[in-house]
Amino acid sequence: MLELKLLFKTFVAIFIIVDPIGGIPLFLSLTARESESQRRATALKAVVAAFLVLAVFVLLGERILSFFQISLGSFRVAGGALLFIIALDMLQAKPRSTKSTPPEEEESRQREDVALVPLAVPILAGPGAITTVIVLSGGESLQAKLIVLLACALVMSSTLLIFTQASRIARFLGHTGANLLVRIMGLLLSVIAVEYMVAGIKELFPGLGGQG
Repeated sequence: MLELKLLFKTFVAIFIIVDPIGGIPLFLSLTARESESQRRATALKAVVAAFLVLAVFVLLGERILSFFQISLGSFRVAGGALLFIIALDMLQAKPRSTKSTPPEEEESRQREDVALVPLAVPILAGPGAITTVIVLSGGESLQAKLIVLLACALVMSSTLLIFTQASRIARFLGHTGANLLVRIMGLLLSVIAVEYMVAGIKELFPGLGGQG
């Protein structure tokens, strides 16, 4: 039961930061010249690639931090701050500044294959998602890493479903509905970001955890 609760919480955190619903307009724009079957193939390739990128950071994230002599507590504080900035943008329904720039998007449209860049990286597996999986899996047991991997797989499966139905979802939600959902997810993300920062501060300053 505890594992299911942790899996759900992990899934929600990763789903919010990946934000496949917010990525619908860009996905439709980048695949505008593709048929429905080509769009499905592009979506599948993108989510598989994004999952593999996140899986690498789930399994090796702690070693990467150790190589650069970065403590997990420091990374939690910095990562929480990054996620909080992203959350503020989402609350205002702004395009994410940590994703890709308009010139990069224009260059991507001219490529034949947009599944890997920019869809997989940095749209799905961007700085925010990478930060999230490292924070969730860093310093934990193998079981926790497996839970994060399973959550990533569920998020990418959901993303595939959303992207393959992108046209219908966009018509159903409309601009106002999509912005409302993004704002709600931004609010949830801001809470998650604060939790990460508080956990990181307590890890850096253990004495604070005993106060209250």
